[in-house]
Amino acid sequence: MQRLHRVAALAALGMGVLGLALAQEPEETAIRARVKEYVAAYNRGDAKGVAAIYAEDGTHTYAAGFTHRGRLEIEKGLRDSLAGPLKGTQIAITPERIRLLGEAVAVEEATFLLSGLKTAAGVQAGDVKGLCLGVYQKQGQRWFAAAVQCFVPPPPPGT
Repeated sequence: MQRLHRVAALAALGMGVLGLALAQEPEETAIRARVKEYVAAYNRGDAKGVAAIYAEDGTHTYAAGFTHRGRLEIEKGLRDSLAGPLKGTQIAITPERIRLLGEAVAVEEATFLLSGLKTAAGVQAGDVKGLCLGVYQKQGQRWFAAAVQCFVPPPPPGT
């Protein structure tokens, strides 16, 4: 009888874990779709489209060390950058891991590759690889970036 209780408890635990995994799958898919929207808008040079991924009060701290606060500031900053130093650049973002922290909050760990950078003299610069950590919040049926922080790790010692 005790063995039957253990089996039932393990089965219930397994169903609970499976339930969490199944609940996360559509949400993770939805967040990955938002990342694809971001990439497509960025690569079109569409600052408004990129900013639409962010919550109204969302923030983005860039690898260069500055932060835009709020969707409107993010849009203006990107519009200026995409017309200036980032003109013609392309970005690729790979969400490496997405974890739900609740029904309406998720964390995304991602890598990015920014290509097409040029120096002030117009000479092609190397690609920039980095990491981002994003916090997403669900509003209604859509996920929005509430806070994104990106950085470029230093090269390994001796390189």
